[in-house]
Amino acid sequence: LPGWGAWGGSGAHPSKKALSRKAEREFELKAKIRAAASRRKDAALEHVQISEKRDKKMAKFTLETVPFPFTSRDQYERSLRHPLGKEWNTTKAHETLTQRRVTVAAGAVIEPMAQHRKSVNRNRS
Repeated sequence: LPGWGAWGGSGAHPSKKALSRKAEREFELKAKIRAAASRRKDAALEHVQISEKRDKKMAKFTLETVPFPFTSRDQYERSLRHPLGKEWNTTKAHETLTQRRVTVAAGAVIEPMAQHRKSVNRNRS
C-alpha cells in the first residue's frame, strides 16, 4: 500500500530535522564503535581478531599460581611447549621425559592416604 505508515504519499521527502537526527545517531554509533575498537587487544594488529571472551571449558585448565619447580609463568609455559615425542627427542631423552614418577610392583597393595581430622569432621555433618 503506497504511503502506509507515513504522512505523505509517494515522492514525499523526509524532513531536514529527521535527516539531521539520523546523521547524528549514525555519527554517535560510529564514535562508540571506534572507542570500543581502540580498547581491544588487537587494535594495533591489522587483519587480526583476538577473542576476549572467557572460555569456560579452558578455565578449569588454567592455574592460579605457577607450579613448584618453576619460578615464573614464562618458564612454566616454555616447559610445556617442549615436545615429548620420539620424533623430536633422542630415545634416552624420551624415556626420561615420559617415565613414571611413582613405580609400584605389580600386585603390591597401595595403602590409602590418611585423611586429616578436619576433613573427616566436615564429611560427617
